[in-house]
Amino acid sequence: MNLKPLTAGWLNNHPLLQKTAEFAQARQLEIYLVGGAVRDLLLGRESIFDLDFAVPADGLRIARQVANALHAAFYPLDPERGTGRVVYETPGRYGPEKRYLDFAAFRGPTLVDDLADRDFTINAMALSLIGPPQLIDPWQGRRALEMGQIQAVSANAFKHDPARVLRAVRQAAEFGFAIEAKTQQLLRRAAPGLVAISPERQRDELFKLLNTPAPDQAVQELRRLDLLPHILPEVAAMSGVSQTPPHHLDVFDHTTAALAAWVHLSRANFPGLALDLPTKIKEYLNEPLAGNVTRQNLLPLALLLHDTGKPATRVQKVEAKYPKISFLGHEGESAKMTRQIMNRLHFSGQAIGFVEKVVAHHMRPLWLAQEGQAIRRRTVYRFFRDTAGGGDQAGPAVVLHALADHQATYPPGQGQAEAQTLLLVANELITAYFEQYEQVVDPPPLLNGRDLINEFGLTEGRLIGLLLNQLREAQATGQVQSKTEALAFIKTLPDFLQDKK
Repeated sequence: MNLKPLTAGWLNNHPLLQKTAEFAQARQLEIYLVGGAVRDLLLGRESIFDLDFAVPADGLRIARQVANALHAAFYPLDPERGTGRVVYETPGRYGPEKRYLDFAAFRGPTLVDDLADRDFTINAMALSLIGPPQLIDPWQGRRALEMGQIQAVSANAFKHDPARVLRAVRQAAEFGFAIEAKTQQLLRRAAPGLVAISPERQRDELFKLLNTPAPDQAVQELRRLDLLPHILPEVAAMSGVSQTPPHHLDVFDHTTAALAAWVHLSRANFPGLALDLPTKIKEYLNEPLAGNVTRQNLLPLALLLHDTGKPATRVQKVEAKYPKISFLGHEGESAKMTRQIMNRLHFSGQAIGFVEKVVAHHMRPLWLAQEGQAIRRRTVYRFFRDTAGGGDQAGPAVVLHALADHQATYPPGQGQAEAQTLLLVANELITAYFEQYEQVVDPPPLLNGRDLINEFGLTEGRLIGLLLNQLREAQATGQVQSKTEALAFIKTLPDFLQDKK
C-alpha cells in the first residue's frame, strides 16, 4: 500500500489539527498526535474527526488551555489518568457537529512506554507537533500499514483490554487488511474475556464493525476466529442451519450475503427505484435517532439479526420423498430475540424499536411481491400503520431491507424476474410514503374523540379508538374525504351499531 509522505504541508487539509500544532509551537509544548489519527494521515484519509494527543504530564491542564485557545468546551474525561477532552463544534448538514480532542498523560514514563501499551502497531505511532513532522514509530507500524496487516503490539495487548479483540476484526474490515497469524492466535485465546466487557463497549465495537465497508467479511471473520459465541451466540447458532430453494446458502451465510448486498445497494444509491426517491431515502436514513445513531447505520444490525429466529422455528418434513424445510413465524421470533440482544447491549429505546420493527416485518414486501397483484391503498396504509410506533416510522427501511434480503436469497444469475416484481412493490410503497403521505400513509384526522362524544353521545373508552382507526383507514382508501362523510361513515360501522343496540 502506498502511504502519504509526511511533508511540511501535511496539516493543510486538517484545520483543527493545524490550530493545535500552532498552539503547541507557540508555547513550545511537548505534544504528540497519537493513535488512529496518525494512521489515517499516513493513509491519506481526509475525514479525521477525533484526535488523540499524548503529553508528558497533566493532560487536563493542556486540554483546558487548548479549549480556551480554540474557544471550545472542556471537561475532564478521566481525572485519575490526567485526561481532558476538548469539544469543538463545526457546522454540519443536520446542525452543529462535534469534534473531540483528547489530551492524556503518557501511559508510562516516556512516549515509547505509552506507545507500547497500545493495541496494534498501526495505532502505536506518534507525530511531534513541534517543528517539521517527525514520525515516531518504535513498533514498525508504518511497515504494517504498507503490508496491509493488523499486528498486536505485544502478547499482552488483549489481556489489558479484551475489547481490542473486536477492534482487530473491525479494523481489518475497515481497511481491507489481514490479521497477522500470531495475532490471530492471541485473539482466540483472549475471546473468553469478551463477556467481561461492559455492554456499552460491546455495543460500540459491534456497531462500528457492522458499519465498515465490508461488514459481511467482518462477521465471517468473527465466526472463523471463534469469537461470535462470546458476544452474539444467537448469530453463531445460525451457522449450518440449512434451507431449501430458492435459498442456496445456510442461514448464517445468507445473513452475511445480505450484509454485502446492503453495502452494494447503499453505495449504488438504490438502483431501480424511481429517480427522485434515492435522495429522499438518503435523508430519511440519515435522520438522527436517540443514542447518537441513524437508520442508515442501524440497518446492518437489522440484517444481521433478521433470521436469528430460524434455528428455533426450523421444521423439516419429507413430502414426496423430498425434504421440505419451513421456518413458520421466524420473523416474530427474530424480532423477540432482537429486542433481547439490543437490550442486553444497552441500545436506546428508539433504536431498539426501529430495528425490532424492521425485523418483525421484513417478510411483508416479499409476500406482497409473491401475490403478484397491484397493491391497493388499503394494503399500503396497513403496511405503514404496522411499521410505525415509538415516534418513528420503519416502513421505508423495511422495504430497503427486503431488497438486500432478496439479493442474498437466489444463486448468482437466478431470481431476476422475482427481483423485478419486488422492485415494483418497493417503488409503490416508498413512493406512497414520500409523495402521498397525507393521502395514503397517515391522513390528517377528520374527527377526534370529542367529536364522537358530542355527536353520538359515546363515552370515553376503547370503542372511540376503534372507530377512529377504522375512519383513518377509510380516509386512506379514499372512501371518506370530508367531515360530513366521516360522520356518516361512523354510523355504518358494525362496532358503532352494536354499541347503540
